[in-house]
Amino acid sequence: MYELEKEKYLGNTKTIFSTTQGIAVVETEYQNKVYEGWHSHNNAHITLFLKGGTTEKRKNFNETVGPGSLLFYHSDEMHLNQDTLFPSRNINIEIEENLLKELQITEDIIEKSVENSTFTKFLILKIFKETLTADTFSSDNIKMLFSQLLQTHQHLNQYEKSPYWVKSLNELLNDCWNENPNLKDLAQVLQLNPITISKHFPRYFGCTLGEYMRRIKINRSLSLIQSNQSNLTEISLECGFADQSHFIRTFKNQTGFLPKQFQKL
Repeated sequence: MYELEKEKYLGNTKTIFSTTQGIAVVETEYQNKVYEGWHSHNNAHITLFLKGGTTEKRKNFNETVGPGSLLFYHSDEMHLNQDTLFPSRNINIEIEENLLKELQITEDIIEKSVENSTFTKFLILKIFKETLTADTFSSDNIKMLFSQLLQTHQHLNQYEKSPYWVKSLNELLNDCWNENPNLKDLAQVLQLNPITISKHFPRYFGCTLGEYMRRIKINRSLSLIQSNQSNLTEISLECGFADQSHFIRTFKNQTGFLPKQFQKL
């Protein structure tokens, strides 16, 4: 059992970008077996799994994660990883305590925000993209992107206090994500007035209906792109886009990457 210092992970560090404002972006890869015992990290961090996977064990749960999975770690939280798939690759967003105090964000707020996994994944990818094309504005840009997690937390609070139909609508949208439902269709299924959905949707979901559906589709494409088992044309159709050009534009808007760039990560 041991504690890893800031910006240190069990895998090999491929790239690292440290801002002067308390955020580090660390890309790690695992080509061979590493230490599988209990360990912790000095700073809280969010991990996005790009490739491979592992069995994550903590005090209160075990979870097998793979490409597209998202996990949050409190500072000094004990955990271990077993049965890692090689090669594995992660992006870690590490946050120092001084930045949390400055932004008035707690670790619990970040953990809660990660529940909105799709939006948080896209934020992490945009942050990572910023490190690959870094300039004098990058540290500020990364801080601004990270601070959007607080907005996500606020929307989650609204969502949890929402009327009964909001959660039903969320389930419906995720079930029929490839059918492009319109407000009239959704209202009919939920036995609501379409105006009710139109008026209140941004409050509980943090965006418009069209934006939310595009997020669902792009989220589904992430693991498909990384698997390299289908070409981009096939993936765009499988994820409900009318054509590849629309898919490419939407993917870049949501993640900061072109699909081919993301495929090469």
